[in-house]
Amino acid sequence: MNALHRMTGRALLRWLPALAGLLILIFMFEIVQAPVIEAVGGAEGLSAIMERIPPALRAFARTRPEFMAMTSIAGYLSLGFIHPLYLILATSASIGFAARTLAGEMDRGTIQIALSRPVSRGSVYLSRVIGVAVISLLVALAGPAGMLAGWAAVRPSGEIPVAHFMPLAVNTFALCWAAGGIALLGAAWAAQAGRVLGWGLAIFILMYFVDYFASIWAMLRPFQPLSLFNWFDPGAILVTGAWPWLDIAVLLIVGFVATLGGYVVFRDRDLP
Repeated sequence: MNALHRMTGRALLRWLPALAGLLILIFMFEIVQAPVIEAVGGAEGLSAIMERIPPALRAFARTRPEFMAMTSIAGYLSLGFIHPLYLILATSASIGFAARTLAGEMDRGTIQIALSRPVSRGSVYLSRVIGVAVISLLVALAGPAGMLAGWAAVRPSGEIPVAHFMPLAVNTFALCWAAGGIALLGAAWAAQAGRVLGWGLAIFILMYFVDYFASIWAMLRPFQPLSLFNWFDPGAILVTGAWPWLDIAVLLIVGFVATLGGYVVFRDRDLP
């Protein structure tokens, strides 16, 4: 095992307790979606509830009664992947990893231990990039796995082909990868874990606000493409099974450009 693999393994092990907790929460959040829908009367019961929700709140949850009525169970289950709690848990996994294992180690000065050995700054940074990719993959699998487990437990009326969860998982991976890339850029520049976490969560809450309220506030619509969540549409994926290649490509490119920018900053900055 070479130095890069060892550094990646150590970074992931340090983040493992928090990561395990986030993955369990994501799995448990999704596993209850199908039982909850079945408990309120299936798609018909939820449709009646949605009709009573004010338009502003439907925009916040990114729901449209007419869409739900046409898509039945698939449309309602997709709400589990656009819920604010799910998105916070999913993006926090990669943001927290970048903040703790890059910014946190620079802040504490412990990153000098790795650099005191015959390894380059590029190798140290690449180990964190690989860690973000691994975490993004685990998060992308945890959600669909939980929903499928809940579906198997209650078998609600209606069908969703299991194959539809594959493009959803890939799109989720791309979303988490983009979030992690931006966090790595912030970690390389800020060099303080708390600052990266605070800024990261603030930025993604702002993105969420812009994306979900652009449908009712015209002044926000020009800024909607700047939100990562504009490129993540679980409803359309679960209903049609289509691969959102443009959305995936945009998110992957954003993540790649951000990680590249983070490398340039980390390579040239002074370390404590």
